[in-house]
Amino acid sequence: MRGAVLVTGAAKRIGRAIALRLAQEGYQVAVHYRSSGDEAMETARMIEKQGGSAVCIGADLGNTSDVENLLESASKAIGCPITGIVNNASLYLHDRLDTMNPEVWADHMRINVYAPLMLTNSLSNNGGGWIVNILDYKIASPNADFLSYTISKFALEGATKTLARDLAPGVRINAVAPGHTLTSDHLDDGELEEAQISAPLGVGPTPGDIADAVSYLASAKAVAGQTIYVDGGERFRQRDRDPAFEVI
Repeated sequence: MRGAVLVTGAAKRIGRAIALRLAQEGYQVAVHYRSSGDEAMETARMIEKQGGSAVCIGADLGNTSDVENLLESASKAIGCPITGIVNNASLYLHDRLDTMNPEVWADHMRINVYAPLMLTNSLSNNGGGWIVNILDYKIASPNADFLSYTISKFALEGATKTLARDLAPGVRINAVAPGHTLTSDHLDDGELEEAQISAPLGVGPTPGDIADAVSYLASAKAVAGQTIYVDGGERFRQRDRDPAFEVI
């Protein structure tokens, strides 16, 4: 085994792909979830079926006490210290400047920024290790859709760079910034396909592509404070609106 890793939001979608990939690399995986307990159990079963080791750990990243105890709870559940964290879980709600409100803003900052910072501090205080923060290609190609979400990712990018220097060599911190990868409540199949094929490479990432980048950074001993864009070059197509709202 290569140690134990906590993957937040690992019950499904990109988080599940990351958890499966790291398990294939020999990591024991703590599969974090908030409300998707059944899906988290399925992720753990998938890991065990491929010969790996996994536990499920529930926590609300919007609850400070849950986050404060998460690393310790995950370590106890898995039976050894957590030495890697993938901060994948995110709140993703649509707002713009004229529709944003204090509650939605605060929720994005608490879940997308403050929770990863608290987990980083916990890892630093408990032996150190490595961290990969999941960002978004929008930090290189911003528009005003999903404004609170986008700004939270800018903040997490800043934290990645700042803390990569401040906590080295005890904690090695990097990030991955995906392009449009999966459909969502806002993005249907056609809009996703258009976003991907219009990227310079003519193709968008799969969850497996993002997991591969995380796997690389997990073991890249000489890499710190870096962001790998896995977006087919989508960031080079500067958009005025998100593809979910863009008028073609």
